[in-house]
Amino acid sequence: MASIKIVTYNVHGLNSPSKRSQVLGLLKRHRADICLLQETHFQKQKIPIMKHMYYTQWFHSGTDSKASKGVSIGLSRHVNFTLIDICTDQEGRFVFLKGRIGTTTFTIGNVYAPNIEQIPWLRTALKKLSSFSEGTLILGGYLNVALNPIIDTSTGRSSIRFKSLAKLSRSLPSLQLTDIWRTLHPSVKDYTFYSIPHNSYSRIDYLFLPAAHIQNCQSASILSQVLSDHSLVEVVYELPHTPPPFRCWRLDDLLLKSPQNVKRINSSLSEFFAQNDNEEVSMQTLWEAHKSYVRGELISLSLPMLAKSGHKNCPTCNLKFLD
Repeated sequence: MASIKIVTYNVHGLNSPSKRSQVLGLLKRHRADICLLQETHFQKQKIPIMKHMYYTQWFHSGTDSKASKGVSIGLSRHVNFTLIDICTDQEGRFVFLKGRIGTTTFTIGNVYAPNIEQIPWLRTALKKLSSFSEGTLILGGYLNVALNPIIDTSTGRSSIRFKSLAKLSRSLPSLQLTDIWRTLHPSVKDYTFYSIPHNSYSRIDYLFLPAAHIQNCQSASILSQVLSDHSLVEVVYELPHTPPPFRCWRLDDLLLKSPQNVKRINSSLSEFFAQNDNEEVSMQTLWEAHKSYVRGELISLSLPMLAKSGHKNCPTCNLKFLD
């Protein structure tokens, strides 16, 4: 199965070309495949083109105002993603994608919660996501709330009532989602944000995946704060039911520069035409058979090289090579 790296990152503004270049370079250095970015500050009519050879698909949700909102989802060239549907809001606080990675259907959600009334907003957003989602759900973003203040904040306290937090925590299992970093690090205290006014640390940036897919998560990490006041959170996820990438057989041109090989092919072709060139065989049939015969000869010349390189099969010609 192929692995992908999912990253959520509150970038604290991306309207500056130099800041965009730095952030995209940072994501590329971390080999992020699915990038969930929050607080881009993009306005709907002024969303810049995210130019980068490594990231070939971008989906945005902007705002009409100049408020510090905006979310984006970027996909690397290694993710074979085909879009089916997209859902965004008017405030630039969430973007949901539905599509296929290979043959598997995925829903990818990115949210940026407000700094007041977080719980009602998140519960409403999760309801919309529930009605939109299909297949395997990936959700990440800036929740602006520590789900478990006792362990997810340096003070052990929260301004939000525990009863409200409990309601939000019940909404996530209803979508069969689990906090991946906390699941893999059940007793570790680590944080994604430092508040200067409150002089406190908290973990308020999250990545969620289906609880049934925990075995597919190879790692989950909170990285250092770079270019923003938030840390990157990344999860390495092994895609289910995805065949590993393969390299198709290609002819080595050097084989045709060997006089011995050329002599062998000429001799084989002379024998082929002597046996098959007659009035009962049409020119079209003879031509197709001739191409197949030459292809077989070239593959047979390549067998020693294929065996030496450890190549096991050729999906194009449907041949299998044994050890």
